[in-house]
Amino acid sequence: MKVCIVTWLGTGNFGTSLQSYALHMKLREMGYDVSILHCFTPDDFTFRRRIYKWLMLGRTLLSQMLKGEYFSKKQKKIRKFNKQNYCHQIIKTNGQYKCLLQETQIFITGSDQIWNCYNGFAPFYFLDFAGDVKRIAYASSMGTSDIPPAYKSVVKELLTKFSHIGVREKTAVPIISELLERTDIVQVSDPTFLLSSTQWLDFAMTADIEIEIPSRFILCYLVGNNPSYQQQVEDIKQHLGIEKVILIPSLENKYMQLPYAQIYKAAGPKEFVRLLSCASFICTDSFHAIALSINLQKDFIALKRFQDTDEKSQNSRIYDVLEHYGLDHHIYENKDLKLYQPISYELINLKVIHDREECIDYLRNAIEE
Repeated sequence: MKVCIVTWLGTGNFGTSLQSYALHMKLREMGYDVSILHCFTPDDFTFRRRIYKWLMLGRTLLSQMLKGEYFSKKQKKIRKFNKQNYCHQIIKTNGQYKCLLQETQIFITGSDQIWNCYNGFAPFYFLDFAGDVKRIAYASSMGTSDIPPAYKSVVKELLTKFSHIGVREKTAVPIISELLERTDIVQVSDPTFLLSSTQWLDFAMTADIEIEIPSRFILCYLVGNNPSYQQQVEDIKQHLGIEKVILIPSLENKYMQLPYAQIYKAAGPKEFVRLLSCASFICTDSFHAIALSINLQKDFIALKRFQDTDEKSQNSRIYDVLEHYGLDHHIYENKDLKLYQPISYELINLKVIHDREECIDYLRNAIEE
């Protein structure tokens, strides 16, 4: 059976890369013929649109080259990762589009915030192009606590065509259930949880890390540009008594500085997971860094990237995963001493395994029904 994944393909955000990799890998393990579909619209098939896309691509590449980013070790690793780990499907003509619909049995929208309409409404990620082909959502994320009123009607029209909808955040279940007047909307785990900790450790073994890894260190990966982060990390560092800090700059916050940290700019997806697995402690505001920390059974503290009162706040997805595994007290704003205590993973790991089995059953049932 041919299954086509629709999600973001990582170009610098490690969470995006790892969630798409995990779903692609798990579906292949389950025996399906899997590809990842690059974003397109039927308008792309016109000559004028093709010229426009080539110009925009050239502009992006030129910008990266002028900034020295295109030839950086990080970008080389990401391009190599994307080339080696996916079966790519790129639609350039109307004929290819027709073949796509004829040859594909299932379209699956993957994870990440592909349904976050506050970041801009993208019909492609709601499978507007899918014709009569079966549609499934696996861990699709709104990222926020509601759908902007301007998009509710079109989102409802598109989601009504899905046979199965599994969302990543618990908060999204009642929102979409009410919107569609359906009772079968379920919460499923982020795709990174579909792979076991052993699989992630094997994945990271081929990482190419150019720096010496200290025996004890705090790993920092910070997506937001919160002015309080520097003091918060210093506070955590003093409480833990760990001197060494390694900072991996994020795509969104590539110029982040911590005066006492070793900055490692050359990390690709594998290097990111390897350093997570080796760290004595992790400080992050990234949902996927938290998810992987739980899967890898690491000690961590979650920093708050947004104010809860911000309508574009993405804190709900972090609250959801922490609450689900009983780790609410590992948000920095909680100054309880439990914040710094080692996490007991015995029961949490059993829950992770149980969730993984349920999510694989969801995928199999949704595809095979």
